[in-house]
Amino acid sequence: MATLGRKKAILQFGSMRSSGFPAWIAWLLVHIYYLIGFKNKLFVLANWAWSYLTFKKGARLIVNKEWRD
Repeated sequence: MATLGRKKAILQFGSMRSSGFPAWIAWLLVHIYYLIGFKNKLFVLANWAWSYLTFKKGARLIVNKEWRD
């Protein structure tokens, strides 16, 4: 599984293959399933829903500040 962007992903599980929106939903569900703790699952799902609806970028970015030179 790999997510390629908004509503785009690819999925290969054995002989099963999928792409596009169905693969993206499957990726989302598998990712949420493997998070530890109900609170984390709920927080990530709410954060993704908000980002999806508002078209805003995620809040957790690691950026090297040297690029501002």
